[in-house]
Amino acid sequence: MVMRQDRAGRHYWCLMMALVMVGLGTAACGADEDSTGATGGITPVASVAPAQSPTLTPSAEAPKFVKVTATPAPGTKQDALFLEAKKVYETYLEQIYKLEVGDGVNSVSAELQGILSEDGTEAIRKAYSEAKSRGHRVLPVKTPFSSVTVNRVSKGDDSEIAIIGCADISNWRFVNPKDGTLTPGRMRKDELSMRRIGDSLKIVEAESAEVASCRV
Repeated sequence: MVMRQDRAGRHYWCLMMALVMVGLGTAACGADEDSTGATGGITPVASVAPAQSPTLTPSAEAPKFVKVTATPAPGTKQDALFLEAKKVYETYLEQIYKLEVGDGVNSVSAELQGILSEDGTEAIRKAYSEAKSRGHRVLPVKTPFSSVTVNRVSKGDDSEIAIIGCADISNWRFVNPKDGTLTPGRMRKDELSMRRIGDSLKIVEAESAEVASCRV
């Protein structure tokens, strides 16, 4: 996801589907008619060799409960704000995975709404609805994230804290809607900026992508 700020100071979100659309291309959202700087259309994703014989046996259905625990990078200042941001990131990964393996999305979970702005919530709903309509599907697995690390980085003027997270999604299997072949995931890199909105710390800027390797 990428969220930018236009000249009028309004925030809008553009959900970059590099992770979501492996093998299908990257779907980017368009801006409102009066917004600036948004991207749109389809951007190809680097090809990944299909998995000929997956090492995992996918679950029959999407798990109702997914628990993610992120490990702070060595030397990270673990004050109360960082620990709160770490929890937001863990919740973010848990809920995104559920969207990935779900059949569709007509609404966004209360847990995800609790850590995103209204614009971010709507962008997530729209992007996944469009992806599912194109046939995007990830097979459910018992251990979605083999490991997750998180580090605190320099924040921007509009945020209270910024983090970079790396999640191992090599257990994931993306299903090609054309021929059913499976493509394994690699590493997921998330760059998130957060600030307090009301009583909750929420993601106000985010960029996520699938990468070959990731360090925080």
